[in-house]
Amino acid sequence: MTQFKEIIKNEKLLRAIDEMGYHTPTEIQEKAIPLVLDGKDIIAKSNTGTGKTASFGLPLLQRLCDGEIHQVLIVCPTRELVTQVEDELRKFSKFTEMIKIASVFGGTPIDRQIRTLKKGVQIIVGTPGRILDHIRRRTIKLKNYDCVVLDEADEMLNMGFRDDIETILNKIEGKHQTILFSATMPKAIREIATGYLHEQTEIEIKSQYKTVETINQVYYDLKRDDKKMTVIKQLLSFYAPNLTLIFCNTKAAVDDLVDDLNRNDIKAIGLHGDVKQDKRMKIMANFKKSKKAILVASDVAARGIDVNNIDLVINHDLPQDNEVYVHRIGRTGRAGKNGLAITLIKGRKQYQRLQSIMKFTKAKVECKEIPSKQDIHEMKKQQFKEQLINVIDTQGIVPNHMKIVDDLLLAGHEKDAIISALITILQGDVAASPAPVSKRRKKKIKDGVELKLTIGSENQISVRDIEKSIINEADISMEQIGTIDIRKRYSIVVVEKKAATQVLNKMISSQINNHSFHVRFYKKEKLKDLYS
Repeated sequence: MTQFKEIIKNEKLLRAIDEMGYHTPTEIQEKAIPLVLDGKDIIAKSNTGTGKTASFGLPLLQRLCDGEIHQVLIVCPTRELVTQVEDELRKFSKFTEMIKIASVFGGTPIDRQIRTLKKGVQIIVGTPGRILDHIRRRTIKLKNYDCVVLDEADEMLNMGFRDDIETILNKIEGKHQTILFSATMPKAIREIATGYLHEQTEIEIKSQYKTVETINQVYYDLKRDDKKMTVIKQLLSFYAPNLTLIFCNTKAAVDDLVDDLNRNDIKAIGLHGDVKQDKRMKIMANFKKSKKAILVASDVAARGIDVNNIDLVINHDLPQDNEVYVHRIGRTGRAGKNGLAITLIKGRKQYQRLQSIMKFTKAKVECKEIPSKQDIHEMKKQQFKEQLINVIDTQGIVPNHMKIVDDLLLAGHEKDAIISALITILQGDVAASPAPVSKRRKKKIKDGVELKLTIGSENQISVRDIEKSIINEADISMEQIGTIDIRKRYSIVVVEKKAATQVLNKMISSQINNHSFHVRFYKKEKLKDLYS
């Protein structure tokens, strides 16, 4: 097996690599590094998470240290990826004082960037638009650049940067090396390679398009009336992940889901292209260092997320591109850890789309039933048992803790009662049977109207469940809801007369705990009276 010291000869770079815990190069690194060292033009097909930054960064740093080349330009699609690449390069060059690196992208003061560039740098990492801005200002002059790297070129084309990329490539003077990395190889990428690369060597890491064994892939086939928000809430409760990344296809879907989650007391934050740069950086930094968090993101915004301990990835929407699916689920199951990737589908067309993805990845995606309340309860008990076993195995008996137990025993308390009390304190109702639902709440309300919900106690719902559903979906306040009476197969809810029509219109077909229901008048009300 090849070691880094066999292909990288600079001792300072090897020292940094060793400090980072890297010893054996990945497949893309093993293939690309020698070619970059030889100054070859390269077109490489490799997806996120394969170590591609090191595959061009390490050899270029070595050539800069050796004086073979003098300046390098790296073009990335997003600010997040720029920052990620810059951070990696700084770690690699930690012990090489002569290498100066600068990043340029929108959303930050350009004056500060200009001051940095005027001091002289060997490597510039930037987004296409801001690089062109500096070229026009003559704060970046491309006549001395020996190498240009296009990182995630396909994503730059998807974002409409083709003209910007070609303008940048046309402005580089003299003989230079061009390196192009792309997860996919559409026609436009081939055209750029043909027009701007010379006698290029092509690298393709085919194995990276198969999903890895450490990722357990499952899907949930939702019925027509099932609401994704409700299902996601149940899945989060069932699997109890620490770090969760949820993908949506549009910015609007990201915002809507974040709002829904937060309204349901599930803290989540959104990330997409419209989020301001300083906030985006803060969101990603917080997510990376969090022990427990939920991030809802678009594909473009997620490109800059480099986190190895994501437990769960959820596809709220199916991606249109098979390779995007691979990128998404590849955010979990990293660094040898097990990960879970869940996809939500609804309807025949989406099932056919998922079949296409399975054929492409050559991996089975298992269909599962949406967990019930009892399933969630049993899972929580199992998770608690595993936590106890882990503490027993790793910590053993703590003398100070046993002193408390001995004191309680001496006071006449039974051992079983002490254990039961400790579990109650630690886990609340997790170890107990599901709590009985609250079936009635009396509350007088002036000028109220009775509504009938076709859902009742047989569906294991509570007064609080009904309150939250009406407040969230009908967009009315708690003060506008009066008495709630849960019967076996239906429930009666009193709401203010002026809010009744709003509830009826907005809750034509709703769900509580994955049970669909309808809302209608309990007693015959004249519509004209509601508007009086």
